[in-house]
Amino acid sequence: MLLEFSVKNFLSIKDEVIFSLYASDEIRGHEKQNLIPVSGRHILKTAVIYGANASGKSNLIKAMGFMRGVMANSLKLNPEEPIVPKQNYPSFQLHAESAKAPLEMEVSFLYQDIYYRYGFALDAHRIHREWLYSAPEESESLLYERRFEEGSYLYDIPENSLTETDFTKDSILPANTLLLAVLAKFTDSPARQVMKWMGDSFNVISSPDEEAYEGFTYSKLDDEDYRPDILRFLEVADVGIEGILLKSVTAADLPNEMPEELRKELISPGAKQIVCQHNIFDDKGLKTGRTTHWGLSEESAGTRKLLALSGPLIETLREGEILVIDELDAKLHPMMMRFILSLFHSQKHNPHDAQLVFATHDTQLLSPRFFRRDQIWFTEKNHYEATELYSLADFDLKDDADFSRDYFQGRYSAVPFIGDLGLFKKGVEHGEK
Repeated sequence: MLLEFSVKNFLSIKDEVIFSLYASDEIRGHEKQNLIPVSGRHILKTAVIYGANASGKSNLIKAMGFMRGVMANSLKLNPEEPIVPKQNYPSFQLHAESAKAPLEMEVSFLYQDIYYRYGFALDAHRIHREWLYSAPEESESLLYERRFEEGSYLYDIPENSLTETDFTKDSILPANTLLLAVLAKFTDSPARQVMKWMGDSFNVISSPDEEAYEGFTYSKLDDEDYRPDILRFLEVADVGIEGILLKSVTAADLPNEMPEELRKELISPGAKQIVCQHNIFDDKGLKTGRTTHWGLSEESAGTRKLLALSGPLIETLREGEILVIDELDAKLHPMMMRFILSLFHSQKHNPHDAQLVFATHDTQLLSPRFFRRDQIWFTEKNHYEATELYSLADFDLKDDADFSRDYFQGRYSAVPFIGDLGLFKKGVEHGEK
Protein backbone atom coordinates (compact mmCIF):
# COMPACT_ATOMS: atom_id res chain seq x y z
CA MET A 1 0.00 0.00 0.00
CA LEU A 2 1.55 3.27 -1.15
CA LEU A 3 1.59 6.03 1.47
CA GLU A 4 3.86 8.80 0.16
CA PHE A 5 6.33 9.50 -2.60
CA SER A 6 8.69 12.46 -2.73
CA VAL A 7 11.14 13.60 -5.40
CA LYS A 8 13.63 16.45 -5.82
CA ASN A 9 15.72 17.61 -8.79
CA PHE A 10 14.19 15.34 -11.42
CA LEU A 11 13.31 16.61 -14.91
CA SER A 12 10.95 19.58 -14.38
CA ILE A 13 10.88 19.09 -10.59
CA LYS A 14 13.48 21.34 -8.93
CA ASP A 15 12.53 21.54 -5.25
CA GLU A 16 11.10 18.64 -3.30
CA VAL A 17 7.46 17.76 -3.94
CA ILE A 18 5.53 15.27 -1.81
CA PHE A 19 2.66 13.20 -3.15
CA SER A 20 0.62 11.74 -0.28
CA LEU A 21 -2.14 9.16 -0.08
CA TYR A 22 -2.84 9.85 3.58
CA ALA A 23 -6.45 11.01 3.91
CA SER A 24 -7.04 14.33 5.62
CA ASP A 25 -8.85 14.16 8.94
CA GLU A 26 -10.50 17.50 8.13
CA ILE A 27 -12.25 16.32 4.96
CA ARG A 28 -15.46 14.33 4.97
CA GLY A 29 -17.12 12.22 2.29
CA HIS A 30 -16.78 8.86 0.53
CA GLU A 31 -15.42 7.24 3.70
CA LYS A 32 -16.70 3.76 2.86
CA GLN A 33 -15.86 3.76 -0.86
CA ASN A 34 -12.65 5.78 -1.20
CA LEU A 35 -10.73 5.18 2.03
CA ILE A 36 -8.78 2.28 3.54
CA PRO A 37 -8.76 2.20 7.38
CA VAL A 38 -5.27 1.43 8.74
CA SER A 39 -4.34 1.59 12.43
CA GLY A 40 -6.52 4.55 13.30
CA ARG A 41 -5.77 6.42 10.08
CA HIS A 42 -7.19 6.33 6.56
CA ILE A 43 -5.38 5.84 3.26
CA LEU A 44 -6.76 6.88 -0.13
CA LYS A 45 -7.65 4.18 -2.64
CA THR A 46 -7.32 6.51 -5.60
CA ALA A 47 -5.82 9.86 -6.54
CA VAL A 48 -5.95 11.94 -9.70
CA ILE A 49 -3.45 14.51 -11.01
CA TYR A 50 -4.49 17.50 -13.15
CA GLY A 51 -2.44 20.25 -14.74
CA ALA A 52 -1.67 22.09 -17.94
CA ASN A 53 0.41 20.52 -20.68
CA ALA A 54 4.13 20.58 -19.77
CA SER A 55 3.32 21.32 -16.10
CA GLY A 56 4.99 18.14 -14.81
CA LYS A 57 2.20 15.57 -14.34
CA SER A 58 4.03 13.02 -16.44
CA ASN A 59 7.37 13.79 -14.79
CA LEU A 60 6.00 12.93 -11.35
CA ILE A 61 4.92 9.54 -12.69
CA LYS A 62 8.22 9.14 -14.55
CA ALA A 63 10.00 9.75 -11.25
CA MET A 64 8.18 6.80 -9.70
CA GLY A 65 9.15 4.63 -12.65
CA PHE A 66 12.75 5.87 -12.47
CA MET A 67 13.05 4.88 -8.82
CA ARG A 68 11.63 1.46 -9.59
CA GLY A 69 14.06 1.02 -12.46
CA VAL A 70 17.14 2.06 -10.46
CA MET A 71 16.28 -0.46 -7.77
CA ALA A 72 15.56 -3.27 -10.22
CA ASN A 73 18.75 -2.73 -12.26
CA SER A 74 21.24 -1.94 -9.50
CA LEU A 75 22.91 -5.37 -9.41
CA LYS A 76 23.06 -5.57 -13.20
CA LEU A 77 25.62 -2.75 -13.49
CA ASN A 78 29.34 -3.31 -13.83
CA PRO A 79 31.35 -1.46 -11.14
CA GLU A 80 32.46 1.31 -13.54
CA GLU A 81 29.17 1.54 -15.43
CA PRO A 82 27.07 4.70 -14.94
CA ILE A 83 23.73 4.45 -13.18
CA VAL A 84 22.37 6.65 -15.96
CA PRO A 85 24.34 7.74 -19.05
CA LYS A 86 25.71 11.19 -18.27
CA GLN A 87 23.99 12.77 -21.26
CA ASN A 88 20.66 11.38 -20.03
CA TYR A 89 21.04 12.32 -16.35
CA PRO A 90 17.51 13.59 -15.56
CA SER A 91 18.24 16.47 -13.16
CA PHE A 92 16.50 19.86 -13.38
CA GLN A 93 18.44 21.52 -16.20
CA LEU A 94 17.13 25.10 -15.93
CA HIS A 95 19.22 25.95 -12.87
CA ALA A 96 23.02 25.72 -13.00
CA GLU A 97 23.51 24.20 -9.54
CA SER A 98 20.58 21.80 -9.80
CA ALA A 99 21.77 20.47 -13.16
CA LYS A 100 24.92 19.09 -11.50
CA ALA A 101 23.40 18.14 -8.14
CA PRO A 102 22.15 14.67 -7.11
CA LEU A 103 18.48 13.87 -7.52
CA GLU A 104 16.56 12.53 -4.51
CA MET A 105 13.61 10.16 -4.17
CA GLU A 106 11.83 8.55 -1.24
CA VAL A 107 8.86 6.21 -0.92
CA SER A 108 6.92 5.07 2.14
CA PHE A 109 4.53 2.14 2.08
CA LEU A 110 2.90 -0.68 4.00
CA TYR A 111 3.80 -4.24 3.07
CA GLN A 112 2.49 -7.24 4.99
CA ASP A 113 1.33 -4.82 7.72
CA ILE A 114 4.82 -3.35 8.24
CA TYR A 115 5.72 0.27 7.49
CA TYR A 116 8.84 1.00 5.41
CA ARG A 117 10.45 4.25 4.29
CA TYR A 118 13.24 4.01 1.72
CA GLY A 119 15.09 6.65 -0.27
CA PHE A 120 18.25 7.56 -2.10
CA ALA A 121 20.18 10.49 -3.57
CA LEU A 122 22.28 9.80 -6.66
CA ASP A 123 23.82 11.29 -9.76
CA ALA A 124 24.79 9.63 -13.02
CA HIS A 125 27.72 7.72 -11.49
CA ARG A 126 27.32 7.47 -7.72
CA ILE A 127 24.92 6.76 -4.88
CA HIS A 128 25.42 9.81 -2.64
CA ARG A 129 23.05 8.78 0.11
CA GLU A 130 20.70 5.90 0.86
CA TRP A 131 18.48 5.17 3.83
CA LEU A 132 15.94 2.63 5.07
CA TYR A 133 13.56 2.86 8.02
CA SER A 134 11.00 0.38 9.27
CA ALA A 135 8.23 0.28 11.85
CA PRO A 136 7.14 -3.26 12.79
CA GLU A 137 5.44 -1.68 15.80
CA GLU A 138 4.35 1.93 16.28
CA SER A 139 7.64 3.83 16.20
CA GLU A 140 9.90 4.13 13.17
CA SER A 141 13.50 2.92 13.54
CA LEU A 142 16.59 3.26 11.35
CA LEU A 143 17.78 0.08 9.64
CA TYR A 144 20.68 1.74 7.85
CA GLU A 145 21.96 4.96 6.33
CA ARG A 146 24.79 5.17 3.81
CA ARG A 147 26.30 8.49 2.75
CA PHE A 148 29.26 9.66 0.68
CA GLU A 149 31.33 12.30 2.46
CA GLU A 150 34.82 13.64 1.71
CA GLY A 151 35.71 10.89 -0.72
CA SER A 152 34.48 7.85 1.21
CA TYR A 153 31.32 6.16 2.38
CA LEU A 154 30.09 6.35 5.95
CA TYR A 155 27.48 3.97 7.35
CA ASP A 156 25.05 4.23 10.23
CA ILE A 157 23.77 0.72 10.94
CA PRO A 158 22.35 -0.03 14.40
CA GLU A 159 23.72 -3.22 15.90
CA ASN A 160 21.95 -6.40 14.76
CA SER A 161 19.47 -4.40 12.67
CA LEU A 162 20.27 -6.12 9.36
CA THR A 163 22.75 -8.95 9.00
CA GLU A 164 25.89 -10.54 10.35
CA THR A 165 27.59 -10.13 6.96
CA ASP A 166 29.17 -6.69 6.66
CA PHE A 167 28.96 -5.58 3.04
CA THR A 168 30.35 -2.16 3.93
CA LYS A 169 33.94 -3.23 4.69
CA ASP A 170 36.94 -2.94 2.34
CA SER A 171 34.94 -1.06 -0.31
CA ILE A 172 33.08 -4.22 -1.33
CA LEU A 173 30.10 -2.17 -2.46
CA PRO A 174 30.59 -0.26 -5.75
CA ALA A 175 29.63 3.42 -5.82
CA ASN A 176 26.91 2.74 -8.40
CA THR A 177 25.23 -0.06 -6.42
CA LEU A 178 22.43 0.24 -3.86
CA LEU A 179 23.11 -1.39 -0.49
CA LEU A 180 19.40 -2.26 -0.50
CA ALA A 181 19.80 -4.42 -3.62
CA VAL A 182 22.81 -6.27 -2.16
CA LEU A 183 21.07 -6.95 1.14
CA ALA A 184 17.91 -8.10 -0.63
CA LYS A 185 19.86 -10.63 -2.71
CA PHE A 186 22.23 -12.04 -0.09
CA THR A 187 20.38 -11.72 3.23
CA ASP A 188 16.94 -12.32 4.68
CA SER A 189 16.75 -8.76 6.00
CA PRO A 190 13.85 -6.27 5.63
CA ALA A 191 15.60 -5.00 2.49
CA ARG A 192 14.28 -8.08 0.70
CA GLN A 193 10.71 -7.09 1.55
CA VAL A 194 11.30 -3.58 0.22
CA MET A 195 12.61 -4.92 -3.08
CA LYS A 196 9.77 -7.43 -3.30
CA TRP A 197 7.13 -4.74 -2.78
CA MET A 198 8.76 -2.47 -5.35
CA GLY A 199 9.07 -5.27 -7.91
CA ASP A 200 5.74 -7.03 -7.38
CA SER A 201 3.26 -4.48 -6.01
CA PHE A 202 4.25 -1.02 -7.26
CA ASN A 203 3.43 -0.86 -10.97
CA VAL A 204 4.13 2.29 -12.96
CA ILE A 205 3.03 2.91 -16.55
CA SER A 206 4.56 6.21 -17.61
CA SER A 207 3.93 5.83 -21.34
CA PRO A 208 0.50 6.79 -22.75
CA ASP A 209 1.06 4.27 -25.55
CA GLU A 210 -0.58 0.92 -24.81
CA GLU A 211 2.27 -0.87 -26.55
CA ALA A 212 4.16 -0.42 -23.28
CA TYR A 213 1.84 -2.79 -21.42
CA GLU A 214 -0.27 -4.70 -23.94
CA GLY A 215 2.20 -7.59 -23.90
CA PHE A 216 1.34 -8.24 -20.25
CA THR A 217 -2.35 -8.52 -21.08
CA TYR A 218 -1.76 -10.73 -24.12
CA SER A 219 0.27 -13.14 -21.97
CA LYS A 220 -2.67 -13.34 -19.55
CA LEU A 221 -5.01 -14.40 -22.37
CA ASP A 222 -3.16 -17.72 -22.34
CA ASP A 223 -3.88 -18.06 -18.62
CA GLU A 224 -7.21 -19.82 -18.02
CA ASP A 225 -7.41 -18.17 -14.61
CA TYR A 226 -7.28 -14.63 -16.09
CA ARG A 227 -8.92 -15.05 -19.48
CA PRO A 228 -12.56 -15.11 -18.19
CA ASP A 229 -12.00 -11.91 -16.20
CA ILE A 230 -10.55 -10.13 -19.25
CA LEU A 231 -13.58 -11.16 -21.33
CA ARG A 232 -15.98 -10.04 -18.57
CA PHE A 233 -14.16 -6.69 -18.38
CA LEU A 234 -14.64 -6.15 -22.12
CA GLU A 235 -18.26 -7.31 -21.95
CA VAL A 236 -19.09 -4.81 -19.21
CA ALA A 237 -17.24 -2.09 -21.14
CA ASP A 238 -19.67 -2.78 -24.04
CA VAL A 239 -17.16 -2.79 -26.89
CA GLY A 240 -18.98 -5.56 -28.77
CA ILE A 241 -16.33 -8.26 -28.36
CA GLU A 242 -17.88 -11.66 -27.65
CA GLY A 243 -14.67 -13.64 -27.47
CA ILE A 244 -10.93 -13.50 -28.04
CA LEU A 245 -8.92 -16.12 -29.87
CA LEU A 246 -5.18 -16.62 -29.95
CA LYS A 247 -4.42 -17.72 -33.50
CA SER A 248 -1.11 -18.97 -34.81
CA VAL A 249 0.44 -16.58 -37.29
CA THR A 250 0.67 -17.93 -40.86
CA ALA A 251 2.26 -16.52 -44.00
CA ALA A 252 -1.21 -15.63 -45.32
CA ASP A 253 -1.70 -13.22 -42.39
CA LEU A 254 1.30 -11.09 -43.40
CA PRO A 255 1.57 -8.54 -46.21
CA ASN A 256 3.50 -9.66 -49.28
CA GLU A 257 5.85 -6.67 -49.13
CA MET A 258 7.08 -7.55 -45.64
CA PRO A 259 10.85 -8.35 -45.51
CA GLU A 260 11.58 -12.07 -45.50
CA GLU A 261 13.55 -12.01 -42.24
CA LEU A 262 10.68 -10.34 -40.41
CA ARG A 263 8.19 -12.80 -41.95
CA LYS A 264 10.23 -15.72 -40.64
CA GLU A 265 10.34 -14.19 -37.17
CA LEU A 266 6.60 -13.56 -37.02
CA ILE A 267 5.60 -17.04 -38.17
CA SER A 268 8.06 -18.81 -35.90
CA PRO A 269 6.72 -21.60 -33.65
CA GLY A 270 4.65 -20.17 -30.78
CA ALA A 271 3.97 -16.86 -32.52
CA LYS A 272 0.31 -15.90 -32.13
CA GLN A 273 -2.01 -13.08 -33.04
CA ILE A 274 -5.12 -11.90 -31.24
CA VAL A 275 -8.45 -12.24 -33.05
CA CYS A 276 -11.65 -10.70 -31.68
CA GLN A 277 -14.97 -12.45 -32.14
CA HIS A 278 -18.10 -10.40 -32.99
CA ASN A 279 -21.72 -11.42 -33.46
CA ILE A 280 -23.45 -11.14 -36.85
CA PHE A 281 -26.96 -9.61 -36.81
CA ASP A 282 -29.98 -9.83 -39.11
CA ASP A 283 -32.04 -6.95 -40.49
CA LYS A 284 -33.99 -6.71 -37.23
CA GLY A 285 -30.87 -6.35 -35.11
CA LEU A 286 -31.12 -9.87 -33.73
CA LYS A 287 -28.16 -12.19 -33.34
CA THR A 288 -28.02 -14.81 -36.07
CA GLY A 289 -25.91 -17.24 -34.06
CA ARG A 290 -23.01 -16.72 -36.44
CA THR A 291 -19.86 -14.76 -35.70
CA THR A 292 -17.06 -13.04 -37.56
CA HIS A 293 -13.47 -12.44 -36.55
CA TRP A 294 -11.50 -9.20 -36.61
CA GLY A 295 -7.83 -8.63 -36.11
CA LEU A 296 -6.78 -6.02 -33.56
CA SER A 297 -6.02 -3.55 -36.35
CA GLU A 298 -9.73 -3.57 -37.21
CA GLU A 299 -10.78 -2.59 -33.69
CA SER A 300 -11.04 1.05 -32.62
CA ALA A 301 -8.14 2.75 -30.83
CA GLY A 302 -10.24 2.94 -27.66
CA THR A 303 -11.07 -0.77 -27.79
CA ARG A 304 -7.42 -1.68 -28.26
CA LYS A 305 -6.48 0.45 -25.26
CA LEU A 306 -9.21 -1.08 -23.07
CA LEU A 307 -8.03 -4.56 -24.00
CA ALA A 308 -4.43 -3.64 -23.22
CA LEU A 309 -5.48 -2.03 -19.92
CA SER A 310 -7.55 -5.01 -18.81
CA GLY A 311 -4.52 -7.07 -17.77
CA PRO A 312 -2.85 -4.48 -15.49
CA LEU A 313 -6.21 -3.42 -14.03
CA ILE A 314 -7.36 -6.96 -13.23
CA GLU A 315 -3.95 -7.92 -11.83
CA THR A 316 -3.93 -4.82 -9.61
CA LEU A 317 -7.43 -5.48 -8.26
CA ARG A 318 -6.84 -9.19 -7.74
CA GLU A 319 -3.56 -8.83 -5.88
CA GLY A 320 -4.21 -5.60 -3.97
CA GLU A 321 -1.37 -3.81 -5.79
CA ILE A 322 -0.74 -0.19 -6.78
CA LEU A 323 -1.13 0.99 -10.37
CA VAL A 324 0.21 4.41 -11.39
CA ILE A 325 -0.56 5.38 -14.98
CA ASP A 326 -0.13 8.48 -17.09
CA GLU A 327 -2.89 9.84 -19.34
CA LEU A 328 -5.34 7.13 -18.39
CA ASP A 329 -8.10 8.95 -20.26
CA ALA A 330 -6.30 8.98 -23.63
CA LYS A 331 -8.52 7.31 -26.27
CA LEU A 332 -11.20 6.47 -23.68
CA HIS A 333 -14.76 7.76 -23.40
CA PRO A 334 -15.48 9.60 -20.11
CA MET A 335 -17.92 6.82 -19.16
CA MET A 336 -15.08 4.30 -19.42
CA MET A 337 -13.09 6.43 -16.99
CA ARG A 338 -15.98 6.34 -14.52
CA PHE A 339 -16.26 2.59 -14.99
CA ILE A 340 -12.57 2.02 -14.20
CA LEU A 341 -12.73 4.34 -11.21
CA SER A 342 -15.83 2.56 -9.87
CA LEU A 343 -13.93 -0.74 -9.81
CA PHE A 344 -11.40 0.66 -7.36
CA HIS A 345 -14.06 2.37 -5.22
CA SER A 346 -16.09 -0.85 -4.93
CA GLN A 347 -15.69 -3.20 -1.96
CA LYS A 348 -16.97 -6.02 -4.14
CA HIS A 349 -14.49 -5.56 -6.99
CA ASN A 350 -11.63 -4.25 -4.86
CA PRO A 351 -11.64 -6.46 -1.73
CA HIS A 352 -7.84 -6.28 -1.29
CA ASP A 353 -7.61 -2.46 -1.20
CA ALA A 354 -5.78 -1.95 -4.48
CA GLN A 355 -4.82 1.63 -5.31
CA LEU A 356 -5.00 3.63 -8.55
CA VAL A 357 -3.10 6.87 -9.22
CA PHE A 358 -3.44 8.51 -12.62
CA ALA A 359 -2.90 11.72 -14.53
CA THR A 360 -5.71 12.99 -16.73
CA HIS A 361 -7.31 15.94 -18.52
CA ASP A 362 -10.82 14.52 -18.01
CA THR A 363 -12.41 17.32 -15.98
CA GLN A 364 -15.74 15.49 -15.83
CA LEU A 365 -14.16 13.51 -13.00
CA LEU A 366 -13.19 16.73 -11.21
CA SER A 367 -16.23 16.52 -8.95
CA PRO A 368 -17.14 15.69 -5.34
CA ARG A 369 -19.36 12.98 -6.84
CA PHE A 370 -16.24 10.91 -7.44
CA PHE A 371 -13.42 12.32 -5.31
CA ARG A 372 -12.71 13.90 -1.97
CA ARG A 373 -10.58 17.04 -2.11
CA ASP A 374 -7.53 15.21 -0.73
CA GLN A 375 -7.66 12.81 -3.71
CA ILE A 376 -7.26 15.62 -6.26
CA TRP A 377 -3.77 16.93 -7.07
CA PHE A 378 -2.47 19.64 -9.37
CA THR A 379 0.86 20.42 -11.03
CA GLU A 380 1.90 23.92 -12.08
CA LYS A 381 5.09 25.61 -13.28
CA ASN A 382 6.60 28.42 -11.17
CA HIS A 383 8.92 31.31 -12.14
CA TYR A 384 11.82 28.84 -12.51
CA GLU A 385 9.70 26.82 -14.97
CA ALA A 386 9.83 24.18 -12.24
CA THR A 387 6.96 21.92 -11.25
CA GLU A 388 5.03 22.54 -8.06
CA LEU A 389 2.60 19.94 -6.70
CA TYR A 390 -0.34 20.65 -4.43
CA SER A 391 -3.69 19.18 -3.41
CA LEU A 392 -7.21 20.55 -3.59
CA ALA A 393 -7.24 19.90 0.16
CA ASP A 394 -4.94 22.94 0.48
CA PHE A 395 -7.86 25.21 -0.50
CA ASP A 396 -10.59 26.43 1.82
CA LEU A 397 -13.73 25.68 -0.17
CA LYS A 398 -17.44 25.90 0.43
CA ASP A 399 -19.42 22.66 0.71
CA ASP A 400 -21.20 23.34 -2.61
CA ALA A 401 -18.02 24.20 -4.55
CA ASP A 402 -18.04 23.19 -8.21
CA PHE A 403 -14.54 21.78 -8.65
CA SER A 404 -14.62 21.63 -12.45
CA ARG A 405 -16.06 25.12 -12.98
CA ASP A 406 -13.66 26.68 -10.48
CA TYR A 407 -10.72 24.86 -12.10
CA PHE A 408 -11.54 26.29 -15.54
CA GLN A 409 -11.88 29.73 -13.98
CA GLY A 410 -8.33 29.40 -12.69
CA ARG A 411 -9.16 29.40 -8.98
CA TYR A 412 -6.84 26.47 -8.36
CA SER A 413 -4.31 27.57 -11.02
CA ALA A 414 -2.78 24.57 -12.90
CA VAL A 415 -4.42 25.64 -16.17
CA PRO A 416 -2.67 26.85 -19.33
CA PHE A 417 -2.45 30.58 -20.04
CA ILE A 418 -3.55 31.00 -23.64
CA GLY A 419 -1.84 33.94 -25.30
CA ASP A 420 -3.11 36.42 -27.89
CA LEU A 421 -4.55 34.47 -30.82
CA GLY A 422 -3.92 37.54 -32.98
CA LEU A 423 -0.23 36.65 -32.99
CA PHE A 424 -0.83 34.09 -35.72
CA LYS A 425 -4.20 35.23 -37.09
CA LYS A 426 -2.70 36.67 -40.24
CA GLY A 427 -0.86 33.46 -41.01
CA VAL A 428 -4.03 31.40 -40.55
CA GLU A 429 -6.11 33.66 -42.78
CA HIS A 430 -3.61 33.91 -45.62
CA GLY A 431 -1.89 30.55 -45.40
CA GLU A 432 1.51 32.08 -44.61
CA LYS A 433 4.19 29.89 -43.07
